[in-house]
Amino acid sequence: MTTKKKVLTGIAGVLLVAATAGYGAAAYYYSSHFYSHTEINGTDYGEMTVAQVKKKIADQIPSYQITIEERNGQEETLTGEQLKLTYQDDGEIDKLMEDQRPWAWVIHAFTGVHVQLENMVAVNEEALKQAVEGLTCMQPGNMQAPKDAYVGITDDGYAVIPEEEGTTLDEGKVTAGLHQALTNGEITFNLDAGDCYVKPEIMQDDAELKAKADAINQKLSANLTMDFGTDRKEVLDKNTLKDWVAEAEDGSFSIDEEKVKEYVAGLAKKYDTVNSKRTFTTTAGNTVTLTPGDYGWEIDQSGTESNLMQAINDGTQGDFEIVYTSTALSRNENDIGNSYVELSLSDQHFWVYVDGKQVMDSEVVTGCRNKGTETPKGVYKVKGKTTDYTMRGEKNASGNWSYQVHCNYWIPFAAEDTIGFHDLTTRSDWSSTAYLDNGSHGCVNTPLDKVKELYDIVSYKFPVVIY
Repeated sequence: MTTKKKVLTGIAGVLLVAATAGYGAAAYYYSSHFYSHTEINGTDYGEMTVAQVKKKIADQIPSYQITIEERNGQEETLTGEQLKLTYQDDGEIDKLMEDQRPWAWVIHAFTGVHVQLENMVAVNEEALKQAVEGLTCMQPGNMQAPKDAYVGITDDGYAVIPEEEGTTLDEGKVTAGLHQALTNGEITFNLDAGDCYVKPEIMQDDAELKAKADAINQKLSANLTMDFGTDRKEVLDKNTLKDWVAEAEDGSFSIDEEKVKEYVAGLAKKYDTVNSKRTFTTTAGNTVTLTPGDYGWEIDQSGTESNLMQAINDGTQGDFEIVYTSTALSRNENDIGNSYVELSLSDQHFWVYVDGKQVMDSEVVTGCRNKGTETPKGVYKVKGKTTDYTMRGEKNASGNWSYQVHCNYWIPFAAEDTIGFHDLTTRSDWSSTAYLDNGSHGCVNTPLDKVKELYDIVSYKFPVVIY
């Protein structure tokens, strides 16, 4: 071996001994000191002994802060001093040092050690209770109660309105959650994550709520058109129906029957014509106000209400048929129309119009004025017609009819089918004054040829106007 090589070998040996000695010295150092960059619960305690770590922790506790994260972005902070926290030595720091491997110090020289220890803090229960009670978010005036989801009206009908979480806190959960956070050495405590808020009892995904909304929306989907003649239609849809919804004690919804009754009553008031006064232009060109009779339209309110309620509940769309107790020949506002019999008591004459054209007329003799059996004024309708008919009055005490008169043609229109047009072959006086003393019991005596002609023209519901 040359002198140069011997020198180099000696130097290497010295360096190796020095390095080994240095590494060993460091390992000895880390047998009582924590590795560099050792973090405990987020705080760096590197290069410190167990005693130094414990002292630092104890010294830091009064200035320790925990931030309470609330809803609506609000935050509050509590300090260790407020909470009267103290260091609780449970041997965790000692165990951490015991578990540290001194000869492995070089491995952690750059990566460091990060540990999370619990139970290092002793919580003063009374101080914690007072601190929680003093939080701004815990004051009754600052807490908004949660609201359950419910079914409510919107622009598009009924829908499940989502619950409102509110800001009401469960003090017990806040206290317990904060206690655990302090024990864990955490610096934030989120009230939502800690499940501290009082929850609504009914959520928007509740199946029963959805079913209730669907049920009432089906009713509101009804779209019914009622035809009362030319340019006279009534449409019932959700714009009206939404105001008819009634909520029961169990939260279910239905259509208020009283609203349906009111609606049908309104239709009757607007469109019924039975017993209503009408103006009429006579053949002579005069305008007269007609006495009401039994002619016209009259809504069967009970039957219509029942059918309408069913149609609404079924969500029916389309035409809706009104139920009537009485109908007329025309459904226009002038329900007499342009086909009718016009009878003038003063003229003792009638005229018949079909589709606006006069098709016949005749002299007549009506009920006897001076005997009090005048033919009633008003607007009536033909109730039917028959031939070879015998008219009878009332039975007297002996069981005989007060009168019996046979006629070839009988066309009743009033007084429960006891007054009508008929022939009277025994009558010879057809003068315009015959009715004063020699009139009928109320019927309209008509010459045989004329009543036959009338018989062939009229049919059921044909209007009869008498003035």
